[in-house]
Formats: sequence, C-alpha cells, structure tokens
Amino acid sequence: MDKKFIRILLICALVLSTGSLMAQGDLFAVNTAAAVVGLEISKDWVNVRTGPGTDNAILKTLPRGTAGVKLEEKNGWYKIDFGKGLVGWVRGDLVAQTTPTPAPVVTTTPATSENTSVAAANAKQFARWDRHLGRDLLNYDKFPWYWRLNRASNAYKKGNYEKAYELACKASGNAIEAAYMQAKCLDKMGRHADAARLLKMLEKNFEDIVFSRKIQALADPYIKEPIVFKFGGFDDIDAYRKKKATGNRLGLESAEYYEKYVDINTWKWKSTAAYKDFEKIGGIDCSGFVQMIQKDAYKQAGVQYPIGSGRTSTSGLWSEKHTKSINPGVKPPPPPDIRPGDMILLDYGHNRYGHSMIYKGRDAQGNILVMQMGDTAEVNILPAHKYEFYKGTYRMNGMDQVRKAMTA
Repeated sequence: MDKKFIRILLICALVLSTGSLMAQGDLFAVNTAAAVVGLEISKDWVNVRTGPGTDNAILKTLPRGTAGVKLEEKNGWYKIDFGKGLVGWVRGDLVAQTTPTPAPVVTTTPATSENTSVAAANAKQFARWDRHLGRDLLNYDKFPWYWRLNRASNAYKKGNYEKAYELACKASGNAIEAAYMQAKCLDKMGRHADAARLLKMLEKNFEDIVFSRKIQALADPYIKEPIVFKFGGFDDIDAYRKKKATGNRLGLESAEYYEKYVDINTWKWKSTAAYKDFEKIGGIDCSGFVQMIQKDAYKQAGVQYPIGSGRTSTSGLWSEKHTKSINPGVKPPPPPDIRPGDMILLDYGHNRYGHSMIYKGRDAQGNILVMQMGDTAEVNILPAHKYEFYKGTYRMNGMDQVRKAMTA
C-alpha cells in the first residue's frame, strides 16, 4: 500500500474520533498532513483539560502509560487524541514521546472469498449512505465544477478511479465528503480492505447525521403545531389536537398544578374531580415531550421502550432503571461520547424542578442544539447560563439499537 494512503488513514482517525457532525477543514487532504507524533502520560493520574491551562475544565483523569496522538502544541501544553472520543489538553512535562502504532500495511489482495466478502459489505454500506445522504451531503454535483470533489466525481463516473482518488485526496474544506469519495474509489480499484477502513471511520459521523434528522422529523409535528407547555402533561400530538379542536383549555404552569390538582406533600390528586379536570387540559411538559419522541422512535425501530407504561419525571430519567449515564462527571456539556437522541438533563436543586432535553447536535458555530419544551416545543441553543444546573447526559436503554435500526 502506498504511503499516501497510510497518511490518509492516520488523519481520518484523528478527525473522526471527535464525533463532530460537521466536516472539519481540509484534514483529509494529503498535502496538509503533518508528521504523526505519539505521546503517553508519564506521571500518575494526570488531568486532561478542555484547553491549554489549569483554569480549563477537567475532561478526564488518566493513568500513567495512557497513549495518544499529538494534534497541537500551545504554551507548553499538548492537545492529544486519546481515542474513543477523548480529545484534550495535557501539560507538556506530564507526557513523554512514544512511537505511535503505525497503520497496517495492506497490499491489493487477490480475489479470495474473504476479499469478496469485504467487497459485498462495502457495497451495502455505500448503498446505505447513498440512500440516506446522497441527495445533499454526499451529492458532489453541489460543488462548483472547478472544485476537486466535483472533478473527482466526474472522473469516478467515467471510470477513471485513480484520477478521482487523487483529486479526492487533494480536496480541502470538505473532509467527510472527500473521505467518502476516496473510499468509493479504493473499492473500485480493488482495495476493498482499505475502503472498508475509511467507511468504518465515517460510520459514526454518518449515523449521527442521519439519526439527528430522524429524531427531528419525529419532533416536527409537536414543534409546528405548536404544542404548549402543561406541567404534568403527557399528550401525544393527536390527543392534543383533539383537545384543541373541542375548545379545551391549553397549557398549565406548576404553581396552579400544585394549587388546584396535586398535593405537594403526598403527591396524590386532591380529588377525583381535580384529576378529571386536569386531564381535560391540553399540553405536555419537558420530560413528557422527551419520552413521547423517544417512544415514537422506538416504535419505528421495532425496539421495546424501557418505560413499560405511563411516563416518568426528569429525576426518573437519571435513574439507572431506564437510562445509562454518559461520561459521568464531565462538565460542562456536552460530554465526549454524546450522540443525537441522548438526553441532557438539568437539576435546579432541592424542591425545584429539573429539565429534560434531547440532544440534536451542534450548529455551524459549535453551539449545542436541543429539542425541548419551552413555552412551546422548540429546537434551540442550550444557553451557557444553564450549564451550572447540568446534571448529566443520559442514554435511554436500547437507544443504540434504535439508532442502528433507523439508520440502516
């Protein structure tokens, strides 16, 4: 295998390990690739921080010998990719240089049954991503005719895979699309194992992009209605529309909920009549909105929803009975391993109410996007002043299966 491809694989690993939903500069372009430097923790239990300085937040504490790849150096600190989504800064005197594990050297393989099997698996992956993303993200006609990726696509269509591969390697500014074109060319050139490696590196990014869209589609009816906030409410969109059509009251705040309907000391309905009156009101609260969207996703994926009947409060969502904490202890949000569909939960303290949101991804400026109930259902930026109330990020049990099924 040529040296150019080895360098591409190393750079792919660095770029895609961040889990970003957006293309990141021209890091797939071979001409801009830097020499790979391996670093390892040389002291006992060293803090990995969000930035180059001790005033930055701690992402994780790692033991001696933990190895990674140097990405950047600044003011005596190193930015290091430790793998599995952990990228952070470590003070220079706490690490030592080591030899990074080289990319495996693979030559073009003969037509064996194993090679044929890899080619078949690649074909399924290409069909998968072309079906989900071929109209926009992976549509190379969107690029101007003189851009390398447009020219690479035209060369690919004409069967000149070597030329297309060369152009895709030199393309800058659209790392994900460039890597995908490289994978397509490598597969056509008979380098199926090399293509499979690139596809594997792209898979998490592509899954997150597709699943973010799928979750958004499930939330859209609530947002476009728009459904209004009702403390303790749990209407699906059809129930809400029926109540609205018949002139029922819409929306309820927490103060009135406890004044008229529920005894805050016993958590029981004040009377049967109070319960019936409450049920007539249309709307949904924050944890209800999250669970309603989740239930629709699990149903669509054919996976059993872990909350058997009814619903739970925000505090119930951080229970291990239904969910798993993602990177516990990491603050502020989002933690390294967060994925679209996960829940960002806030805790406002004793005798106050929490808040539930669904993580959607990041916008072009890097802001955290969430789907949530405000006064109405909405997609919005999670504001920084809410970070002090951050309880954690939680993944509903079975969500990984749902993601796979809905992005298949």
